[in-house]
Amino acid sequence: MPERPTIDQAAPCRSLHAAGDWRPQRGDLAADTTRGRTGVVVSLPEDTGTRVYHLRPEGGGTDWTAHRASLTPAPESPGREVTG
Repeated sequence: MPERPTIDQAAPCRSLHAAGDWRPQRGDLAADTTRGRTGVVVSLPEDTGTRVYHLRPEGGGTDWTAHRASLTPAPESPGREVTG
């Protein structure tokens, strides 16, 4: 399994795209609409041979899994740089 990025290595939030155009990448901040949580994408389905993404809370904590259909780009938050 590849090394997971630390929270400090998380990519800045990207500008919001139409949900269908956005594909989560390692380090992206994503909102999990099923669980009502936001986290950093730490592994992709192809990393684990599954169909789920692994996310970790932005401040650290226990990872969880989410299907692509339930992930959207996280809303901008104060103090977070947005690149596009």
